[in-house]
Amino acid sequence: MASFGLMQRTVHCPQLVEERCSPVAGCSGRGLPVIQRQRRGVCSATNGVQRGRVLRRTAASTDVVSFVDPNDIRKPAAAAAGPAVDKVGVLLLNLGGPEKLDDVKPFLYNLFADPEIIRLPAAAQFLQPLLATIISTLRAPKSAEGYEAIGGGSPLRRITDEQAEALAESLRAKGQPANVYVGMRYWHPYTEEALEHIKADGVTRLVILPLYPQFSISTSGSSLRLLESLFKSDIALKSLRHTVIPSWYQRRGYVSAMADLIVEELKKFRDVPSVELFFSAHGVPKSYVEEAGDPYKEEMEECVRLITDEVKRRGFANTHTLAYQSRVGPAEWLKPYTDESIKELGKRGVKSLLAVPISFVSEHIETLEEIDMEYRELAEESGIRNWGRVPALNTNAAFIDDLADAVMEALPYVGCLAGPTDSLVPLGDLEMLLQAYDRERRTLPSPVVMWEWGWTKSAETWNGRIAMIAIIIILALEAASGQSILKNLFLAE
Repeated sequence: MASFGLMQRTVHCPQLVEERCSPVAGCSGRGLPVIQRQRRGVCSATNGVQRGRVLRRTAASTDVVSFVDPNDIRKPAAAAAGPAVDKVGVLLLNLGGPEKLDDVKPFLYNLFADPEIIRLPAAAQFLQPLLATIISTLRAPKSAEGYEAIGGGSPLRRITDEQAEALAESLRAKGQPANVYVGMRYWHPYTEEALEHIKADGVTRLVILPLYPQFSISTSGSSLRLLESLFKSDIALKSLRHTVIPSWYQRRGYVSAMADLIVEELKKFRDVPSVELFFSAHGVPKSYVEEAGDPYKEEMEECVRLITDEVKRRGFANTHTLAYQSRVGPAEWLKPYTDESIKELGKRGVKSLLAVPISFVSEHIETLEEIDMEYRELAEESGIRNWGRVPALNTNAAFIDDLADAVMEALPYVGCLAGPTDSLVPLGDLEMLLQAYDRERRTLPSPVVMWEWGWTKSAETWNGRIAMIAIIIILALEAASGQSILKNLFLAE
Protein backbone atom coordinates (compact mmCIF):
# COMPACT_ATOMS: atom_id res chain seq x y z
CA MET A 1 0.00 0.00 0.00
CA ALA A 2 1.29 3.42 -0.88
CA SER A 3 2.62 5.49 1.97
CA PHE A 4 1.18 8.89 2.83
CA GLY A 5 2.19 11.54 5.24
CA LEU A 6 5.33 13.53 5.69
CA MET A 7 7.74 11.04 7.18
CA GLN A 8 10.91 10.32 5.27
CA ARG A 9 10.57 7.40 2.87
CA THR A 10 12.82 5.44 0.56
CA VAL A 11 12.56 6.39 -3.10
CA HIS A 12 13.68 3.70 -5.49
CA CYS A 13 15.42 5.98 -7.93
CA PRO A 14 19.12 6.82 -7.81
CA GLN A 15 18.43 10.28 -9.24
CA LEU A 16 16.30 11.29 -6.29
CA VAL A 17 17.83 12.71 -3.14
CA GLU A 18 15.63 13.02 -0.10
CA GLU A 19 16.37 15.45 2.71
CA ARG A 20 14.85 17.95 5.08
CA CYS A 21 13.92 21.19 3.36
CA SER A 22 16.10 23.95 4.68
CA PRO A 23 17.92 26.99 3.28
CA VAL A 24 20.61 24.55 2.18
CA ALA A 25 18.06 22.41 0.34
CA GLY A 26 17.15 25.45 -1.71
CA CYS A 27 13.35 25.30 -1.65
CA SER A 28 12.46 28.21 0.64
CA GLY A 29 13.40 27.70 4.27
CA ARG A 30 10.19 26.47 5.83
CA GLY A 31 11.51 23.35 7.52
CA LEU A 32 9.43 21.11 5.23
CA PRO A 33 10.33 17.71 3.78
CA VAL A 34 11.60 17.91 0.24
CA ILE A 35 12.56 15.49 -2.49
CA GLN A 36 14.93 17.04 -4.98
CA ARG A 37 15.82 15.73 -8.37
CA GLN A 38 19.30 16.72 -9.45
CA ARG A 39 19.24 17.56 -13.14
CA ARG A 40 21.78 19.90 -14.66
CA GLY A 41 22.25 21.42 -11.23
CA VAL A 42 18.66 22.63 -10.98
CA CYS A 43 15.91 21.32 -8.71
CA SER A 44 13.42 20.24 -11.35
CA ALA A 45 11.76 17.23 -12.91
CA THR A 46 9.58 16.11 -15.75
CA ASN A 47 6.81 18.51 -16.35
CA GLY A 48 3.19 18.31 -17.48
CA VAL A 49 -0.30 19.72 -18.17
CA GLN A 50 -3.86 18.74 -19.68
CA ARG A 51 -6.87 19.99 -21.98
CA GLY A 52 -8.54 23.49 -21.55
CA ARG A 53 -8.71 27.10 -22.69
CA VAL A 54 -7.15 30.35 -21.57
CA LEU A 55 -9.45 32.61 -19.57
CA ARG A 56 -7.38 35.75 -19.33
CA ARG A 57 -4.09 36.83 -20.79
CA THR A 58 -2.06 39.37 -18.92
CA ALA A 59 1.34 40.94 -19.28
CA ALA A 60 4.28 38.77 -18.33
CA SER A 61 5.53 39.24 -14.82
CA THR A 62 9.16 40.21 -14.31
CA ASP A 63 8.98 39.80 -10.54
CA VAL A 64 8.65 36.49 -8.72
CA VAL A 65 7.04 36.41 -5.30
CA SER A 66 9.33 34.47 -2.97
CA PHE A 67 8.67 33.48 0.62
CA VAL A 68 11.91 33.32 2.56
CA ASP A 69 12.61 32.80 6.23
CA PRO A 70 13.75 36.21 7.54
CA ASN A 71 16.40 34.42 9.60
CA ASP A 72 17.82 32.74 6.54
CA ILE A 73 21.12 34.40 5.62
CA ARG A 74 21.33 32.58 2.29
CA LYS A 75 19.71 33.66 -0.94
CA PRO A 76 16.90 31.50 -2.42
CA ALA A 77 18.44 28.71 -4.49
CA ALA A 78 17.77 27.77 -8.09
CA ALA A 79 14.45 26.07 -7.33
CA ALA A 80 12.84 29.38 -6.41
CA ALA A 81 14.57 31.45 -9.06
CA GLY A 82 12.95 32.10 -12.43
CA PRO A 83 14.42 33.21 -15.74
CA ALA A 84 15.03 36.86 -16.53
CA VAL A 85 11.65 37.05 -18.27
CA ASP A 86 9.17 35.05 -16.25
CA LYS A 87 5.62 34.24 -17.31
CA VAL A 88 3.45 32.51 -14.73
CA GLY A 89 0.51 30.29 -15.61
CA VAL A 90 -2.12 28.56 -13.48
CA LEU A 91 -3.93 25.47 -14.72
CA LEU A 92 -7.26 24.74 -13.04
CA LEU A 93 -8.31 21.10 -13.32
CA ASN A 94 -11.90 19.95 -13.03
CA LEU A 95 -14.19 17.11 -14.02
CA GLY A 96 -16.21 18.78 -16.75
CA GLY A 97 -19.83 18.17 -17.61
CA PRO A 98 -22.20 17.96 -20.59
CA GLU A 99 -23.37 21.41 -21.62
CA LYS A 100 -26.41 20.09 -23.49
CA LEU A 101 -28.38 16.85 -23.47
CA ASP A 102 -26.69 15.51 -26.61
CA ASP A 103 -23.38 15.65 -24.73
CA VAL A 104 -24.48 13.30 -21.96
CA LYS A 105 -23.65 9.95 -23.60
CA PRO A 106 -20.17 10.91 -24.91
CA PHE A 107 -19.39 12.56 -21.57
CA LEU A 108 -20.31 9.36 -19.73
CA TYR A 109 -18.20 7.35 -22.16
CA ASN A 110 -15.16 9.52 -21.41
CA LEU A 111 -15.81 9.08 -17.69
CA PHE A 112 -16.09 5.29 -17.68
CA ALA A 113 -13.27 4.85 -20.20
CA ASP A 114 -10.91 6.35 -17.63
CA PRO A 115 -8.83 3.53 -16.07
CA GLU A 116 -8.73 5.49 -12.82
CA ILE A 117 -12.53 5.27 -12.57
CA ILE A 118 -12.89 1.58 -13.45
CA ARG A 119 -9.71 -0.39 -12.92
CA LEU A 120 -9.53 -3.67 -14.80
CA PRO A 121 -6.90 -6.40 -14.50
CA ALA A 122 -4.10 -6.06 -17.05
CA ALA A 123 -5.42 -9.01 -19.04
CA ALA A 124 -8.84 -7.36 -19.35
CA GLN A 125 -7.86 -3.77 -20.08
CA PHE A 126 -8.65 -4.21 -23.76
CA LEU A 127 -12.29 -4.44 -22.67
CA GLN A 128 -12.32 -0.90 -21.22
CA PRO A 129 -13.78 0.77 -24.35
CA LEU A 130 -16.48 -1.90 -24.59
CA LEU A 131 -17.29 -1.53 -20.91
CA ALA A 132 -17.47 2.26 -21.24
CA THR A 133 -19.75 1.94 -24.27
CA ILE A 134 -22.15 -0.41 -22.46
CA ILE A 135 -22.34 1.68 -19.29
CA SER A 136 -22.66 5.04 -21.07
CA THR A 137 -25.35 3.72 -23.41
CA LEU A 138 -27.43 2.27 -20.58
CA ARG A 139 -26.96 5.16 -18.14
CA ALA A 140 -27.37 8.03 -20.63
CA PRO A 141 -31.21 8.20 -20.57
CA LYS A 142 -31.36 8.36 -16.76
CA SER A 143 -28.50 10.86 -16.57
CA ALA A 144 -30.12 13.00 -19.27
CA GLU A 145 -33.24 13.24 -17.11
CA GLY A 146 -31.12 14.66 -14.30
CA TYR A 147 -29.48 17.26 -16.52
CA GLU A 148 -32.83 18.18 -18.03
CA ALA A 149 -34.13 18.82 -14.52
CA ILE A 150 -31.40 21.41 -13.89
CA GLY A 151 -31.87 23.29 -17.15
CA GLY A 152 -30.63 20.96 -19.89
CA GLY A 153 -26.93 20.82 -19.07
CA SER A 154 -24.20 21.29 -16.50
CA PRO A 155 -23.21 24.80 -15.39
CA LEU A 156 -19.75 23.55 -14.41
CA ARG A 157 -17.85 25.00 -17.36
CA ARG A 158 -19.40 28.45 -16.97
CA ILE A 159 -18.69 28.52 -13.23
CA THR A 160 -15.13 27.25 -13.66
CA ASP A 161 -14.48 29.93 -16.29
CA GLU A 162 -15.76 32.53 -13.83
CA GLN A 163 -13.51 31.12 -11.10
CA ALA A 164 -10.52 31.30 -13.44
CA GLU A 165 -11.22 34.92 -14.33
CA ALA A 166 -11.70 35.83 -10.66
CA LEU A 167 -8.46 34.07 -9.73
CA ALA A 168 -6.53 35.97 -12.40
CA GLU A 169 -7.91 39.25 -11.09
CA SER A 170 -7.02 38.35 -7.49
CA LEU A 171 -3.48 37.40 -8.45
CA ARG A 172 -3.04 40.62 -10.38
CA ALA A 173 -4.29 42.62 -7.39
CA LYS A 174 -1.68 40.86 -5.24
CA GLY A 175 1.10 41.87 -7.63
CA GLN A 176 1.48 38.51 -9.40
CA PRO A 177 0.06 38.64 -12.94
CA ALA A 178 -0.67 35.19 -14.34
CA ASN A 179 -2.54 33.55 -17.19
CA VAL A 180 -5.23 31.22 -15.83
CA TYR A 181 -6.31 28.22 -17.90
CA VAL A 182 -9.11 25.68 -17.48
CA GLY A 183 -8.59 21.99 -18.24
CA MET A 184 -11.47 19.53 -17.92
CA ARG A 185 -10.92 15.80 -17.60
CA TYR A 186 -13.95 14.41 -19.44
CA TRP A 187 -15.42 17.24 -21.50
CA HIS A 188 -14.60 20.53 -23.18
CA PRO A 189 -12.38 22.41 -22.71
CA TYR A 190 -10.12 19.36 -22.46
CA THR A 191 -6.76 19.58 -20.74
CA GLU A 192 -4.90 19.00 -24.00
CA GLU A 193 -6.43 22.22 -25.31
CA ALA A 194 -5.21 24.13 -22.28
CA LEU A 195 -1.69 22.81 -22.79
CA GLU A 196 -1.64 24.09 -26.34
CA HIS A 197 -2.56 27.57 -25.08
CA ILE A 198 0.07 27.30 -22.33
CA LYS A 199 2.79 26.45 -24.86
CA ALA A 200 1.64 29.13 -27.29
CA ASP A 201 1.66 31.78 -24.56
CA GLY A 202 5.23 30.96 -23.56
CA VAL A 203 4.48 30.18 -19.91
CA THR A 204 7.74 29.54 -18.05
CA ARG A 205 6.38 28.55 -14.63
CA LEU A 206 3.12 26.70 -14.11
CA VAL A 207 1.09 26.01 -10.99
CA ILE A 208 -1.30 23.08 -11.44
CA LEU A 209 -4.34 23.45 -9.20
CA PRO A 210 -7.06 20.76 -9.15
CA LEU A 211 -10.37 22.26 -8.04
CA TYR A 212 -10.94 19.39 -5.61
CA PRO A 213 -10.26 20.39 -1.98
CA GLN A 214 -9.43 16.79 -1.02
CA PHE A 215 -7.12 14.52 -2.99
CA SER A 216 -8.45 11.30 -4.50
CA ILE A 217 -7.12 8.83 -7.04
CA SER A 218 -10.37 9.12 -9.00
CA THR A 219 -10.42 12.94 -9.24
CA SER A 220 -7.14 14.82 -8.84
CA GLY A 221 -5.17 11.61 -9.35
CA SER A 222 -6.84 10.86 -12.67
CA SER A 223 -6.15 14.36 -13.99
CA LEU A 224 -2.54 14.23 -12.83
CA ARG A 225 -1.98 10.82 -14.43
CA LEU A 226 -3.17 12.25 -17.72
CA LEU A 227 -0.92 15.27 -17.29
CA GLU A 228 2.03 13.02 -16.57
CA SER A 229 1.56 11.13 -19.84
CA LEU A 230 1.08 14.34 -21.81
CA PHE A 231 4.24 15.87 -20.37
CA LYS A 232 6.28 12.80 -21.17
CA SER A 233 5.03 12.69 -24.76
CA ASP A 234 5.59 16.38 -25.54
CA ILE A 235 9.17 17.61 -25.85
CA ALA A 236 8.10 21.24 -25.45
CA LEU A 237 6.46 20.52 -22.10
CA LYS A 238 9.51 18.80 -20.66
CA SER A 239 11.22 22.17 -20.22
CA LEU A 240 8.21 23.72 -18.49
CA ARG A 241 8.92 24.19 -14.78
CA HIS A 242 5.86 23.47 -12.69
CA THR A 243 4.44 22.42 -9.36
CA VAL A 244 1.17 20.80 -8.27
CA ILE A 245 -1.05 21.74 -5.35
CA PRO A 246 -2.68 18.33 -4.85
CA SER A 247 -5.14 19.30 -2.09
CA TRP A 248 -5.96 22.39 -0.06
CA TYR A 249 -8.83 21.41 2.27
CA GLN A 250 -6.81 22.50 5.30
CA ARG A 251 -6.19 26.08 4.17
CA ARG A 252 -7.46 28.72 6.57
CA GLY A 253 -9.19 30.75 3.87
CA TYR A 254 -11.11 27.77 2.50
CA VAL A 255 -12.19 26.60 5.97
CA SER A 256 -13.28 30.13 6.92
CA ALA A 257 -15.24 30.60 3.68
CA MET A 258 -17.09 27.31 4.24
CA ALA A 259 -17.86 28.30 7.84
CA ASP A 260 -19.20 31.66 6.61
CA LEU A 261 -21.68 29.93 4.29
CA ILE A 262 -22.76 27.41 6.94
CA VAL A 263 -23.39 30.07 9.58
CA GLU A 264 -25.33 32.20 7.09
CA GLU A 265 -27.65 29.28 6.25
CA LEU A 266 -27.98 28.15 9.88
CA LYS A 267 -29.39 31.55 10.83
CA LYS A 268 -32.31 30.96 8.45
CA PHE A 269 -33.70 28.17 10.65
CA ARG A 270 -36.17 28.98 13.43
CA ASP A 271 -34.60 26.56 15.95
CA VAL A 272 -30.89 26.81 15.11
CA PRO A 273 -29.49 24.48 17.85
CA SER A 274 -31.64 21.56 16.59
CA VAL A 275 -30.26 21.69 13.03
CA GLU A 276 -28.13 18.73 11.96
CA LEU A 277 -25.16 19.72 9.77
CA PHE A 278 -25.14 17.09 7.04
CA PHE A 279 -21.86 16.97 5.12
CA SER A 280 -22.35 15.04 1.88
CA ALA A 281 -19.17 14.15 0.01
CA HIS A 282 -18.75 12.41 -3.31
CA GLY A 283 -18.02 8.76 -2.63
CA VAL A 284 -15.18 6.53 -3.84
CA PRO A 285 -14.91 2.74 -3.79
CA LYS A 286 -13.73 1.46 -0.42
CA SER A 287 -11.00 -0.52 -2.17
CA TYR A 288 -9.38 2.73 -3.35
CA VAL A 289 -8.69 3.61 0.27
CA GLU A 290 -7.85 0.14 1.60
CA GLU A 291 -5.97 -1.31 -1.38
CA ALA A 292 -4.53 1.67 -3.26
CA GLY A 293 -3.83 3.99 -0.33
CA ASP A 294 -6.15 6.80 -1.44
CA PRO A 295 -5.98 9.55 1.26
CA TYR A 296 -9.45 10.84 0.37
CA LYS A 297 -11.30 9.49 3.41
CA GLU A 298 -8.70 10.77 5.86
CA GLU A 299 -8.55 14.18 4.22
CA MET A 300 -12.34 14.41 4.11
CA GLU A 301 -12.71 13.60 7.80
CA GLU A 302 -10.01 16.11 8.71
CA CYS A 303 -11.68 18.73 6.49
CA VAL A 304 -15.04 18.28 8.23
CA ARG A 305 -13.37 18.49 11.64
CA LEU A 306 -11.64 21.76 10.73
CA ILE A 307 -14.86 23.31 9.43
CA THR A 308 -17.02 22.23 12.37
CA ASP A 309 -14.39 23.48 14.80
CA GLU A 310 -14.50 26.87 13.07
CA VAL A 311 -18.31 26.89 13.18
CA LYS A 312 -18.17 26.12 16.92
CA ARG A 313 -15.75 28.99 17.45
CA ARG A 314 -18.47 31.22 16.07
CA GLY A 315 -20.95 30.02 18.66
CA PHE A 316 -22.78 27.23 16.80
CA ALA A 317 -22.32 23.81 18.45
CA ASN A 318 -24.61 21.84 16.13
CA THR A 319 -24.16 18.09 15.77
CA HIS A 320 -23.00 16.89 12.36
CA THR A 321 -22.92 13.86 10.06
CA LEU A 322 -20.52 12.99 7.24
CA ALA A 323 -21.84 10.70 4.50
CA TYR A 324 -20.90 9.79 0.92
CA GLN A 325 -23.08 10.11 -2.18
CA SER A 326 -23.10 9.21 -5.89
CA ARG A 327 -21.99 5.57 -5.65
CA VAL A 328 -22.23 3.47 -8.81
CA GLY A 329 -22.68 -0.29 -9.11
CA PRO A 330 -22.69 -3.05 -6.50
CA ALA A 331 -19.17 -2.54 -5.12
CA GLU A 332 -18.83 -1.31 -1.55
CA TRP A 333 -18.08 2.40 -1.41
CA LEU A 334 -17.12 4.55 1.52
CA LYS A 335 -19.77 4.51 4.21
CA PRO A 336 -22.07 5.75 5.54
CA TYR A 337 -24.05 6.35 2.35
CA THR A 338 -25.92 9.64 2.07
CA ASP A 339 -29.34 8.12 1.40
CA GLU A 340 -29.05 5.63 4.26
CA SER A 341 -27.83 8.34 6.64
CA ILE A 342 -30.79 10.60 5.83
CA LYS A 343 -33.20 7.77 6.59
CA GLU A 344 -31.40 7.02 9.86
CA LEU A 345 -31.51 10.67 10.93
CA GLY A 346 -35.23 10.68 10.25
CA LYS A 347 -35.69 7.59 12.45
CA ARG A 348 -33.75 9.32 15.24
CA GLY A 349 -36.22 12.19 15.19
CA VAL A 350 -34.12 14.85 13.44
CA LYS A 351 -36.50 17.47 12.04
CA SER A 352 -34.08 20.08 10.68
CA LEU A 353 -31.19 19.34 8.35
CA LEU A 354 -28.66 21.60 6.60
CA ALA A 355 -26.91 19.83 3.71
CA VAL A 356 -23.29 20.84 3.09
CA PRO A 357 -21.74 19.72 -0.26
CA ILE A 358 -18.24 19.33 1.10
CA SER A 359 -16.30 17.94 -1.87
CA PHE A 360 -17.68 20.37 -4.45
CA VAL A 361 -16.63 24.00 -4.99
CA SER A 362 -18.99 24.56 -7.95
CA GLU A 363 -22.66 23.92 -8.49
CA HIS A 364 -23.28 20.95 -10.78
CA ILE A 365 -25.43 17.84 -11.17
CA GLU A 366 -24.54 16.37 -7.74
CA THR A 367 -25.62 19.52 -5.91
CA LEU A 368 -28.44 20.84 -8.08
CA GLU A 369 -30.18 17.54 -8.82
CA GLU A 370 -28.91 14.81 -6.50
CA ILE A 371 -28.85 16.85 -3.28
CA ASP A 372 -31.46 19.55 -3.98
CA MET A 373 -34.02 17.20 -5.50
CA GLU A 374 -33.42 13.53 -4.73
CA TYR A 375 -32.06 13.85 -1.20
CA ARG A 376 -34.42 16.63 -0.25
CA GLU A 377 -37.38 14.47 -1.28
CA LEU A 378 -35.90 11.53 0.64
CA ALA A 379 -35.47 13.74 3.71
CA GLU A 380 -39.12 14.80 3.60
CA GLU A 381 -40.21 11.17 3.24
CA SER A 382 -38.02 10.32 6.25
CA GLY A 383 -39.78 12.83 8.49
CA ILE A 384 -37.33 15.75 8.20
CA ARG A 385 -39.47 18.86 7.99
CA ASN A 386 -36.97 21.70 7.70
CA TRP A 387 -34.42 21.49 4.91
CA GLY A 388 -31.57 23.79 3.92
CA ARG A 389 -28.54 23.55 1.69
CA VAL A 390 -25.26 25.44 1.81
CA PRO A 391 -24.40 26.78 -1.67
CA ALA A 392 -21.18 25.82 -3.39
CA LEU A 393 -18.35 28.32 -3.08
CA ASN A 394 -18.33 29.19 -6.81
CA THR A 395 -16.66 32.66 -6.98
CA ASN A 396 -16.90 33.42 -3.25
CA ALA A 397 -14.45 36.28 -2.73
CA ALA A 398 -12.75 34.82 0.36
CA PHE A 399 -12.37 31.46 -1.38
CA ILE A 400 -10.87 32.92 -4.56
CA ASP A 401 -8.54 35.15 -2.54
CA ASP A 402 -7.27 32.10 -0.65
CA LEU A 403 -6.68 30.18 -3.89
CA ALA A 404 -4.60 33.13 -5.11
CA ASP A 405 -2.55 32.98 -1.91
CA ALA A 406 -2.08 29.23 -2.42
CA VAL A 407 -0.76 29.83 -5.94
CA MET A 408 1.69 32.49 -4.77
CA GLU A 409 2.90 30.30 -1.91
CA ALA A 410 3.48 27.43 -4.35
CA LEU A 411 5.62 29.38 -6.82
CA PRO A 412 8.87 29.04 -4.83
CA TYR A 413 8.43 25.24 -4.92
CA VAL A 414 8.49 24.92 -8.69
CA GLY A 415 10.66 21.88 -9.39
CA CYS A 416 10.63 20.60 -5.79
CA LEU A 417 8.53 18.24 -3.74
CA ALA A 418 7.59 19.84 -0.45
CA GLY A 419 4.77 18.81 1.84
CA PRO A 420 3.25 21.29 4.28
CA THR A 421 2.96 19.75 7.73
CA ASP A 422 -0.85 19.78 7.52
CA SER A 423 -1.18 18.02 4.17
CA LEU A 424 -1.24 14.28 3.51
CA VAL A 425 -0.18 14.58 -0.13
CA PRO A 426 2.95 16.68 -0.72
CA LEU A 427 3.24 19.68 -2.98
CA GLY A 428 5.51 18.98 -5.92
CA ASP A 429 5.98 18.34 -9.61
CA LEU A 430 4.12 15.60 -11.42
CA GLU A 431 6.77 12.90 -11.59
CA MET A 432 7.71 13.15 -7.93
CA LEU A 433 4.18 13.69 -6.66
CA LEU A 434 2.83 10.61 -8.41
CA GLN A 435 5.51 8.52 -6.72
CA ALA A 436 4.00 9.48 -3.38
CA TYR A 437 0.72 7.62 -3.82
CA ASP A 438 -0.66 4.51 -5.49
CA ARG A 439 2.85 3.80 -6.70
CA GLU A 440 2.22 0.21 -7.73
CA ARG A 441 -1.03 1.01 -9.60
CA ARG A 442 -2.56 -2.19 -8.27
CA THR A 443 -5.60 -3.71 -9.86
CA LEU A 444 -8.35 -3.15 -7.34
CA PRO A 445 -10.30 -6.19 -6.17
CA SER A 446 -13.44 -7.05 -8.08
CA PRO A 447 -16.68 -6.31 -6.22
CA VAL A 448 -17.75 -9.87 -7.11
CA VAL A 449 -15.68 -12.85 -5.96
CA MET A 450 -14.30 -14.72 -8.94
CA TRP A 451 -14.52 -18.50 -8.81
CA GLU A 452 -12.41 -21.20 -10.44
CA TRP A 453 -13.17 -24.73 -11.51
CA GLY A 454 -11.53 -27.50 -13.55
CA TRP A 455 -8.81 -30.04 -12.89
CA THR A 456 -6.00 -28.99 -15.21
CA LYS A 457 -3.97 -25.80 -15.39
CA SER A 458 -5.18 -25.17 -18.93
CA ALA A 459 -8.81 -25.70 -17.98
CA GLU A 460 -8.47 -23.43 -14.95
CA THR A 461 -6.89 -20.72 -17.09
CA TRP A 462 -9.71 -20.74 -19.62
CA ASN A 463 -12.37 -21.04 -16.96
CA GLY A 464 -10.88 -18.02 -15.23
CA ARG A 465 -10.85 -16.00 -18.44
CA ILE A 466 -14.47 -16.85 -19.24
CA ALA A 467 -15.52 -16.04 -15.70
CA MET A 468 -13.67 -12.72 -15.79
CA ILE A 469 -15.34 -11.65 -19.04
CA ALA A 470 -18.76 -12.72 -17.73
CA ILE A 471 -18.25 -10.80 -14.51
CA ILE A 472 -17.10 -7.69 -16.34
CA ILE A 473 -20.26 -7.77 -18.48
CA ILE A 474 -22.42 -8.26 -15.38
CA LEU A 475 -20.63 -5.42 -13.58
CA ALA A 476 -21.22 -3.17 -16.57
CA LEU A 477 -24.92 -3.92 -16.47
CA GLU A 478 -25.05 -3.45 -12.69
CA ALA A 479 -23.16 -0.16 -12.87
CA ALA A 480 -25.54 1.05 -15.57
CA SER A 481 -28.73 0.01 -13.83
CA GLY A 482 -27.64 0.64 -10.24
CA GLN A 483 -29.05 -2.77 -9.24
CA SER A 484 -27.29 -6.01 -8.32
CA ILE A 485 -28.05 -8.59 -10.99
CA LEU A 486 -26.22 -11.36 -9.17
CA LYS A 487 -28.13 -10.66 -5.96
CA ASN A 488 -31.44 -10.78 -7.78
CA LEU A 489 -30.48 -14.08 -9.42
CA PHE A 490 -29.60 -15.69 -6.12
CA LEU A 491 -32.72 -14.40 -4.36
CA ALA A 492 -35.08 -15.29 -7.20
CA GLU A 493 -37.49 -18.09 -6.38
